Amino acid sequence: MLVMPLSRPDLKVSSPVPLYEQIVSHVTSSVARGDLQPGERLPAVRDLAERWEVGVNTMTRAWEILQGRGVLVVGQGKGTFVAEQPGK
Repeated sequence: MLVMPLSRPDLKVSSPVPLYEQIVSHVTSSVARGDLQPGERLPAVRDLAERWEVGVNTMTRAWEILQGRGVLVVGQGKGTFVAEQPGK
């Protein structure tokens, strides 16, 4: 299974919207546009945090929110994937 690359979001540190919410919005939009397909594996949180130049805690918080909203699912020891029916 290939790891789907995610484009780097245009994060604005000076925005009143927290960085983790900006990331949530970016990933949700990527899924809605079809840039990320159901079942696709995402890069590890640590790798994305480094690539997007944000803290691991910021990425972890975003991933927690996306999981809670049913956009992402985590397979223990397998990775993080776009949900088969995102948002449901």
